[in-house]
Amino acid sequence: MLMHARPEVVTPLYQLVEARRVTTHFQPIFSVRRRSVVGMEALSRGVELSGALIAPTSMFEMAAAEGLAAVVEDLCRESAVRSFSRLPDRSDDLLLFLNLDLASTASPEVSAAQLQTLVYGAGLEPRNVAVEFLEARFDDAGRFGALAAALRSRGFLMALDDVGAGHSNLDRIPLLRPDVIKIDRSLITGVESDFYKQETLKSLVSLSRRIGALVVAEGIETEAEAITALELGADLLQGYFLSRPQAARTFDADGMARAATCVESLAVAFKTHMVGEINERKRAYRGFNDILARVLGELARADAGQFDAILSRIVDEDVKVECLYVLDESGIQITDTICNAAMPRRPGGAMFRPAAKGTDHSFKEYFYLLVDVELQKYTTDPYVSLASGHLCRTISTGLRDAAADRRYVLCVDVRPG
Repeated sequence: MLMHARPEVVTPLYQLVEARRVTTHFQPIFSVRRRSVVGMEALSRGVELSGALIAPTSMFEMAAAEGLAAVVEDLCRESAVRSFSRLPDRSDDLLLFLNLDLASTASPEVSAAQLQTLVYGAGLEPRNVAVEFLEARFDDAGRFGALAAALRSRGFLMALDDVGAGHSNLDRIPLLRPDVIKIDRSLITGVESDFYKQETLKSLVSLSRRIGALVVAEGIETEAEAITALELGADLLQGYFLSRPQAARTFDADGMARAATCVESLAVAFKTHMVGEINERKRAYRGFNDILARVLGELARADAGQFDAILSRIVDEDVKVECLYVLDESGIQITDTICNAAMPRRPGGAMFRPAAKGTDHSFKEYFYLLVDVELQKYTTDPYVSLASGHLCRTISTGLRDAAADRRYVLCVDVRPG
């Protein structure tokens, strides 16, 4: 840690750095499915002469203003590594999540070598350390990629932090090739009641699965956020609901056990929630199948000219059914789109209107996959319905009419979930 020549006016921050008055608190990262603590994020704080703690944000703002950012970064990193290595009864597979500010580092090779030396000196291995890159602070992509490669070659794990925050860019993922992706709290807060956040989180989870990265949902502050994040695929959780950052001394054997017990009740609540969700979906699909069977039965005994009337009579029987329509064997719609009177409509947008007779559906998956693969029934993933402008699933199935023995496809659009 290199200091500039002592200034004539010695600031409180300079005194803090000179006396190395930095302490590290740790916030556990939990696996609910394993019901254990799998990692600890290091959060260093300055210590005033009075013993009061200086929040990390305030300390780094002062450091940047006084030209001491790199020095403070080094001091915090040393404190974090040494404090982690001294955790009582630390298991060999516990991970240290260590923040790294690219703006305050030396050249990539020098930075990686220095961190490796620090880690070895504390009796740790690089495999014990997940280096967190703060995504919003990257300006030099080449330097970033070089540093990531240098750290990875030495055995460190790569974690991309703040994913989903305002300045985040997905182009950092190929550069870093992260082992862990940490989802920013801005996407987690209120996720249980925000469809757009849910779909964004689901997409990031899917991406992470494909590249072999674990997902940490940060900023968990309520049980509802925790359960939704788990349901959408998050592997690990971090946040005040589970544990606030605490001094290293609190994480002795009993302290780690106490930290782990906080996820016991969450694991039970999550299991109960998922069982309830599956049972609700089963009930809903039984209802859809009942309607499907009734419609099929009536259509099979009628000729094509009676199809509209039959659909109109049945469509309002279940509020989750948005609309019904029939296609011929070429995928051409031969009925109107018969909509449920209770179907919500998306305001504005000329494109959102029910399809008319004669519309070609032959390139829609609920037609060609049903017909060409010769399935008995097909259900799509959720998609935006052009009839309502809202999410729906389409359930399709084949039928033949009694009069002409012609083949048709019945389509039922239902609300997902």
